[in-house]
Amino acid sequence: MMKQVSIIIPLFNEETSIGALHAVLKTIIGQINTTYKVELILVNDGSTDNTSEKLKMIEFLTCEVRVINFSRNFGHQAALKAGYDHCTGEAIICLDGDLQNPPELIIKMLDLWESRYDIVICRRKGAKQNSGYLKDISSRIFYKMMSSISEVEIESNAPDFRLIDRKVLTELLKFKERELFFRGIISWVGFKKIVLEYDHAKREHGKSSYHFLKMMRLALVGVTAFSTKPLYLSFVLGFIIIILDLLYIIYALFVHYNGETISGWTSLIIAIMFFGGIQLFFLGVLGLYIARIFIQVKERPYYIVESYN
Repeated sequence: MMKQVSIIIPLFNEETSIGALHAVLKTIIGQINTTYKVELILVNDGSTDNTSEKLKMIEFLTCEVRVINFSRNFGHQAALKAGYDHCTGEAIICLDGDLQNPPELIIKMLDLWESRYDIVICRRKGAKQNSGYLKDISSRIFYKMMSSISEVEIESNAPDFRLIDRKVLTELLKFKERELFFRGIISWVGFKKIVLEYDHAKREHGKSSYHFLKMMRLALVGVTAFSTKPLYLSFVLGFIIIILDLLYIIYALFVHYNGETISGWTSLIIAIMFFGGIQLFFLGVLGLYIARIFIQVKERPYYIVESYN
């Protein structure tokens, strides 16, 4: 009996790339159709262009095709979650629809899966992504932040382009976290992993919607989901500031009893601004964790499906 492979592709405003995506998928699926039963899941993440209409082109591929249309844009991680929820394959592959993650690697990923690897992580070669200057910079900041703060080892330069075995997916679906960060979750669950490096292609069609602010938001989600170090850091810095305050009080009393006159205005303003800034910063850190608790306890759905074909 043929093994089943699920390919999940989240899409957001990708009308200009769907034609090229269709051509590449037709070739790749044609190559693996003789060995595997292929299931293609396309998640339209609330696109505002003609992505939904263009997807009808892909429905004529020689495999089972499912199209999930969200009621609005819920984000890339929610689109991946929808694909994971609806897939039935023994091996599940995720890739983006902009063709910067080469679909040709699917064949190598399946070979590694057949070699008993449960997770195949695809990692970009080098630091440069061919995604524009700001995107490259934001990505470097993202991975440096995650590697220095996170309590799990997250593969650098590794997007959500991977293969996972069905048993890994079974564990992923047990997670009830409302703020999803699959790169961290997949690093956390363990299993037998291998890294497959590739050259990240330049985007030929459309414009990336994953801008700097979205990347930074994802970084904050990852940090607060997999690390308590910012909370410990706030305690350590608070303790250091208390020590410095005590030393300054001793100095002030010494100066006072020696009868020296100090105007004090400049030092007072600097102290208020410095300590006020520190307090506001760490109130913000605490706020991030409280916000995660707030989102978690509401238990709203990860996404809403408008139509399912």
